[in-house]
Amino acid sequence: MTADDLPYSDDVTSAGRLRVLVADDQVVAVRGTTWYLEALAMDVVGVVDDPLLIHAAYVQHRPDVVVFEIAMGPRGVAPAEMAALLAAEPGCAVLVFTSELSPLVVAQAMACGCLGIVPKTSSMAAFGSAVRATAGGEQHLHPRAIAALMASRSTAQVDGTRQLSARELAILERVAEGSTNNEIAAELGIGVDTVKTHVARILDKLRARDRTQAVSRALRSGLLR
Repeated sequence: MTADDLPYSDDVTSAGRLRVLVADDQVVAVRGTTWYLEALAMDVVGVVDDPLLIHAAYVQHRPDVVVFEIAMGPRGVAPAEMAALLAAEPGCAVLVFTSELSPLVVAQAMACGCLGIVPKTSSMAAFGSAVRATAGGEQHLHPRAIAALMASRSTAQVDGTRQLSARELAILERVAEGSTNNEIAAELGIGVDTVKTHVARILDKLRARDRTQAVSRALRSGLLR
């Protein structure tokens, strides 16, 4: 889906209105999100349904806010792409608007550097407040997101583990599926040596002696589902 599929584009944005890029692969959710934004006097300048296209779309549209579904696409890809976007574009403001608020998802989003997290069950008013706060550079976490984040941090403290990055989580998920280093490298588009480096860091952070123990500890702590 692209901005051309919707009645909003750069040509119809109004002066003073927030410009929003929507990144989501759920058609119904996209329609609802764009309806919310238009009702809130904000302009949707583009829609991306593939996390691999998010950076290019951001560069093209330069929105005030990216409303991002971190659970879209193949598992682990969206968090990694969001982290890459924020690393490449320090001024980018990302609001995670998601259907899943598990401790893992919230931990991933915060590790990526997003400013806000709200569930898709939020009211229009709550969603609007989150978008405006994020556009202003303020952190905005829904109460459910705060609770999930606290649960994630408490578990990490009990286990004595350190927070994994979005890329490390993506790799660990594939390790849990039984993928080899070569398979992980091919799927994520990175070098095998890079995968090995990340795996070593994962083992260190989880205080695991091998890949099996790392997966076991990640499952127990809620890092993996």
